[in-house]
Amino acid sequence: MFPTFLIPEPTTVWTRFFELVQVPRPSKAEVAAIHFLENWANALAFEAKRDQTGNLVVHVPSTLPQSNAQPVILQCHVDIVSVTAEGDAHGADASRGLIPTVRGDLNPADDKRLLPNPSGDWINAPFTTLGADNGIGVAMMMALAESNHRPVPMQLLFTVDEEAGMTGAFGLDAQALGLTGKRLINIDTEDDDEITIGAAGGRDVEIQWSSPAATIANGNGYSLTLKGLKGGHSGIEINQGRANAIRTLARALRKLSDAADIRVAKLKGGSRRNAIPDFCTATILLDDAKLPTAQAIIKACNEQWNQLYASRDNPISIELTQITGTKPTSCLSTASTRSLIQLLTGIPTGICEMTSDIPTLVESSCNLAIVDVTESGTAKIICSVRGTTGFAADDICDTIRSLVGLAGGSIEIADGYPGWKPRLDSPLLKIAIEQYQSLFTTAPKVHAVHAGLECGLLIEKLPGLDTISIGPTIKGNHAVGERVQISSVQKSYKYLLAILEHLK
Repeated sequence: MFPTFLIPEPTTVWTRFFELVQVPRPSKAEVAAIHFLENWANALAFEAKRDQTGNLVVHVPSTLPQSNAQPVILQCHVDIVSVTAEGDAHGADASRGLIPTVRGDLNPADDKRLLPNPSGDWINAPFTTLGADNGIGVAMMMALAESNHRPVPMQLLFTVDEEAGMTGAFGLDAQALGLTGKRLINIDTEDDDEITIGAAGGRDVEIQWSSPAATIANGNGYSLTLKGLKGGHSGIEINQGRANAIRTLARALRKLSDAADIRVAKLKGGSRRNAIPDFCTATILLDDAKLPTAQAIIKACNEQWNQLYASRDNPISIELTQITGTKPTSCLSTASTRSLIQLLTGIPTGICEMTSDIPTLVESSCNLAIVDVTESGTAKIICSVRGTTGFAADDICDTIRSLVGLAGGSIEIADGYPGWKPRLDSPLLKIAIEQYQSLFTTAPKVHAVHAGLECGLLIEKLPGLDTISIGPTIKGNHAVGERVQISSVQKSYKYLLAILEHLK
């Protein structure tokens, strides 16, 4: 939805961004966004090429006469993680391009909301994801192409499906797109004082587990619900110590199972492989005589875990309520329930190792992302494994494989995407550091991230590519309340233009 507040500077960037906000572009369904960009390129008489995967390159010439500069590839993904607040009365749906935005200042009482202020420094989507990841980078590329001063030829690469598997980068056809540049600037880093030169690789692990469902003979149905967690990005924020809703509820179930012989009928949690799950709910069968014991256990869990996660998460709420409607007709046996709980509590969750040569960088991690257990006794569990090297990811996958084998399930491990190995001798990095220091009289942070960037795949497709990643400050991406800093966009746009100016 186009905003009612004043469009910030640089106006072309923000105008294009707010136009893009209204275009539906969830992962794997970005065709409307690609058409939007094609129509924009055609209106400006720029050559636009697509490959069979759906990626788009717009070829933008330099405005300098007789320029001999080599083309520079600027790259962003067009898809977004589409999340809408549960029970949102506003009817906002990010997957349909209905994203209300608010301008204001950060509210210290609530990290997902802003204090409305027409001259504030942040743009926020209070009821959905905003799509600044990676839409603000797309808008910056469009604004550069529309500028009357383009110091170098640019090849604007817009990839699809980055958030849900990087299939755009996997299927990229450099020849069909006419990509010839030897330097690439990715605009998907989320802090304006950082230059990213490396990233983790990742792969998805899907577990199938089943057990014959038992007919319910006794016991009442109860709903066990955990809510109130922050969630967050399973790469960038995996080191924040936030609770994983699936793992946390499974721990509560284990305590109940030890004391009350519960039986699980349903279990559901998580929604995205690359998001730390912030909710989980279970339907269980419990004998009435054990209800006081179960209530005492849940009360103790609430107290203990709120104390443990008080500085890192929102207040945790675990509620046990009796089902008043139709109770389940079948469930797992007591033994199968215990087997499932052991599997869920045994899967590695969170940080697995830290990198020895960069103490602040996570080496490997596993996000227990999604679980879905049905009354028929089948369970589907999805984990997102990340590692700076293939060996680190392999180690976690082998651990999960062993656990699943002991539990009697099956496992499928996707090929995944490669990591991006840092190159400290990069000429492009040297220029980027010099330009940052010249503009802002301080040194940028040069680092690698424990998150998936397409750069590793793009380097495989274009051998010898000299690559860095920069971008404006974005907070809360992949979650309701995502926000982007206006002054940071101004800073990053000026910085990107300075790098291109030097490359001419």
